[in-house]
Amino acid sequence: MYEKNILPDYVLNIFRDSFKIDEYPNIVKTKNINKDGLYTLLNKNKIIWSYSTYLNNEFDYHEGIILWGNKNVIINFKKIEKSLTYKIFIITNNLENIELLLIGLNKFYTIDEI
Repeated sequence: MYEKNILPDYVLNIFRDSFKIDEYPNIVKTKNINKDGLYTLLNKNKIIWSYSTYLNNEFDYHEGIILWGNKNVIINFKKIEKSLTYKIFIITNNLENIELLLIGLNKFYTIDEI
């Protein structure tokens, strides 16, 4: 069943503003990923918004938006409290653009259900 308001409006607005797209995008929720998966995404892509805490010489990310590649794809992540895992939502106007991303995330999925 479709969940209303699955993402905050500001995430959808960032998507529309970043790519000048007026249509409603596809939203794909994946299994949760571990901290290594998040840092892999952050190291290879551009973070365009985040909320984090700086502790022990590193950022502890709580939430953010990553611009993935150059194919009209953003990734919204949100830390699961008291855990080192993150909820992931992939936003795109073309599902074919995310096949490689989904394959790459496979090794970082946790045992959590979707």
